[in-house]
Amino acid sequence: PPGSRVLDLPCGWGRLNPHLRARGLEVIGGDLSPLNLVKHRADHAVPLVRLDLRALPFRPDCADGVFCAFTSWGYFATEEENLKQIAEFARVLRLGGVLLLDLAGRTFLQSTLAGVEGDWLEFPDEGYQERVRWSPDGRRILTERLCQGEAFCHDIWIPTETQVQACLDQAGLKVTQVYGGLDGRPWAEEAERWIYRAIKT
Repeated sequence: PPGSRVLDLPCGWGRLNPHLRARGLEVIGGDLSPLNLVKHRADHAVPLVRLDLRALPFRPDCADGVFCAFTSWGYFATEEENLKQIAEFARVLRLGGVLLLDLAGRTFLQSTLAGVEGDWLEFPDEGYQERVRWSPDGRRILTERLCQGEAFCHDIWIPTETQVQACLDQAGLKVTQVYGGLDGRPWAEEAERWIYRAIKT
């Protein structure tokens, strides 16, 4: 409800911020990237914190909600570290607080990348090229990006639906709803987005 305190983690440069504040929510953003935080601060006057998602600088039970959007879970090298991120979300939520976890659907990614894996793709409007491939064990997506002559690489764990549910359960978060898109459509294994609404119990 309006007046609730929500943490936008990671907040990036603030894409969610105006939507959350329009609902009357008190928003606190956190991100590791100084560049993201500078851009965020220029556009949105809200409290911001530079942080590591595995060790949040917030006291326990301080938030009514946590938003983790745009496939921002799975970047750490081990599944233990990725579970720690979820455990930290649970720690800072009050009893009954809500986590909204927005992930790319694994099955959708598998089908989408089947014909273009390893090819360089052009994104002229955004000004970069990118190629993507699955790791040899099929657990992570490896991304190479070229932007203005600079190379950037990252990889992310793409869990199965069973693995997501298990991690949330282990952290003490009860899944109450799973959506298949940002428009609230029902979940399906082949959906582009897997969006979990989980409550701290």
